[in-house]
Amino acid sequence: MGLINDAHRYSYTQLESVSECPYMFYLERIEDNKDSLVGNSFASQGSLIHDMIDQWAKGLIQTEDLPAVYKKRYPIEVENNWPRVLATKGYAEKTYDQGLHYFETFDCFEGFEIIASEQKFVTKIDNRNFVGIIDMVLKDEDTGEYIILDHKSKSLSSFKKAEDKMYRQQLIYSKYFLEKYGRFPDRLMFNLFKEDGLKVERKFDESQYNDTMNWAKEQIEKIESFELIDWFETKDKPDFFCQNICSCRKICPNGH
Repeated sequence: MGLINDAHRYSYTQLESVSECPYMFYLERIEDNKDSLVGNSFASQGSLIHDMIDQWAKGLIQTEDLPAVYKKRYPIEVENNWPRVLATKGYAEKTYDQGLHYFETFDCFEGFEIIASEQKFVTKIDNRNFVGIIDMVLKDEDTGEYIILDHKSKSLSSFKKAEDKMYRQQLIYSKYFLEKYGRFPDRLMFNLFKEDGLKVERKFDESQYNDTMNWAKEQIEKIESFELIDWFETKDKPDFFCQNICSCRKICPNGH
């Protein structure tokens, strides 16, 4: 199994990251540089909004209190390290305002029953442990259809550029949904909170599910076949992700 041991728990992020940059996977998951990893403003704002929606869904925050809670928590929890090229264009202020407006005009997922929020799970893929969190399980009050929903900070334009890839995560999560609820979901949906909570979706397709599960197995096989030298593959040239997003950017040459 190369450098991966039998107790390793895979996640969708890991399956994607090994394609993005094997060296990032190595530094994060194998060498385990927890104390040297750094966050970014995009992720910390996303985590804040995810948590607030979850607390609202569980009755811990009232709808009318959401804007005030966001204003109070944002300066404490969102890292102020926006990329310089964006900060000079007022991106930080714009992104803050988008989050605030989302909660000021919060739609309360009207028309849907919330079955579960932040549902953590463990399943098996190719006899390997796989973990994940389904942001929400919804039931359409009109049609009775079941939906896996994911909260995303992407703009609609950036979402559309990677649309097929975006649905890959929910298709994998559909395996656990089948185990938990005895059926596949009917629809896969995204809540784009930077687009005022715009909901984009597609019907669940079992052929796409099968293709995605095969991709996941191939990624696991690839990871487990890597020897030490394979993990030191990095991008030929550092890009925006390397220098502003990657959690390893302080300890990787491409991050400087």
